[in-house]
Amino acid sequence: MPILGSDLAPDLWRRETLGYTLSEGKRTLIDRGQRMQAIAITAFGGPDRLTLMDLPVPACGPDQVLIHIQAAGVGMWDVKVRQGRVRLEGQQFPLVLGWESAGIIEQVGARVTGLDVGTHVMCATYQVGIGHYAQYVAVPAELVAPAPSSLDALHAAALPINGLTAYQALYEVLKVQKGETLLITGAAGGTGTLAVQLAAHLGAHVIVTARNTNHPYLQKLGASELIDYAQTDFADAIHAAHPQGIDAVLDCVGGETAARSVEVLRDSGRLVTIVDLEEVTPTHRIDTHLLYFRPDGRQLAELTKLVDTGLLTVHLDQVFPLEQARQAHERLEMRHHQGKIVLSMEG
Repeated sequence: MPILGSDLAPDLWRRETLGYTLSEGKRTLIDRGQRMQAIAITAFGGPDRLTLMDLPVPACGPDQVLIHIQAAGVGMWDVKVRQGRVRLEGQQFPLVLGWESAGIIEQVGARVTGLDVGTHVMCATYQVGIGHYAQYVAVPAELVAPAPSSLDALHAAALPINGLTAYQALYEVLKVQKGETLLITGAAGGTGTLAVQLAAHLGAHVIVTARNTNHPYLQKLGASELIDYAQTDFADAIHAAHPQGIDAVLDCVGGETAARSVEVLRDSGRLVTIVDLEEVTPTHRIDTHLLYFRPDGRQLAELTKLVDTGLLTVHLDQVFPLEQARQAHERLEMRHHQGKIVLSMEG
């Protein structure tokens, strides 16, 4: 079970793993029997429900591309789907999990333009019948973007949902401005590590909560103030340093943490949580929002530019082979990971 950084990651963009060359164009999957391995569930429940299955390769529609997946991201949204807490209308068992991946385009639909067979891509979806814990996925072309040329497939698969969530929270909802003070709770996770970098790029003064062991890494990413939530009451610490209150909060924890975050905001402050607002008391003093990411190929392309220009880095916590999806979920639910957990289709 490898723990990978960019210097240790295998070359998962190797085209020979696909069984075709670019000159073969839109080769079909008949020679593979049109079957694939995938992780699916047949009932809601715990990590033990995750099962390796042999399933049909999805058909590529006229507005879709068929992607040979190299790696898939793992997130709390997958846990909620597995538990039955998030359900899409019309979903059926067996249900293939996973909402994001990176891979190489194998087929292109008849109405698709701008994407070609053999292109390294990444995507995120939130659509019934589309699961990324698999060797192949057919997705709407508008949700696909070229993957950063500076990343391997493992790191590219870690970018879509966390990147879109951070981007949409900071640019669209909070509209963070240069010189503003922003708190990011749970900053060591997949969304938090990207949000710290984006906020620093926007010129914000970034306060983070994370365990002390994660502080050196977060400081390198651009955090200005670091609070160990296990040792210090973060709200008290912020009150002491910023008695007038801060401008905005991006909450990646939810629950009591989201509720306490309201206390540190100035009047007309803004809070976005990507978890829940269940314990947040509504008030006219501040703006509160619950954000679910929106699949968006154009924004993914913007994230690709930020990565390839060196303004955004992607950190992996741990990589598991596809058949160890259960262990990946168990690791995620411990909530002590730094960066992203990823499944590799190449073992």
